[in-house]
Amino acid sequence: MVCEDVKRVLERLDEIEIMLNTVLEELRELKKSAPGARQPQKSSFIDMLREKKFVQLSEIKSRQALRQALERGLVLVLRDEGTNREYVVLKEAARELLEKLPISVSDAEKLGGREYELLQILNRLGYVLLKGGQYIKTELAEEFYI
Repeated sequence: MVCEDVKRVLERLDEIEIMLNTVLEELRELKKSAPGARQPQKSSFIDMLREKKFVQLSEIKSRQALRQALERGLVLVLRDEGTNREYVVLKEAARELLEKLPISVSDAEKLGGREYELLQILNRLGYVLLKGGQYIKTELAEEFYI
């Protein structure tokens, strides 16, 4: 139990460091912009992923924040050949979804929009299978627990 608590604290510290680096990068960008010009406030990278669960790689503006999150094992980049898209998935969000499995098709359709979309992506990529009217996780899904 203590080891899990320490692991959670270390993960949270990594997330905070990424958030701080993102804020610093955004401040530098604001300083470069014309004085008096207002830009909409941006949220931090990890907070944005917590809210959205996953985003397309092309939507990410801060490559440094992505690189740091990858190095710390907080996110995975998944390539969906079927849709020809790359997604950045927050491991925490994927684990929360995987913990709900097995789940029936009718219950899966009741999930939130983004959560259901993530389930479909994971299904296309083989992390989740539809078997006997239920979504079940495969051994590949262990990648989200590393």
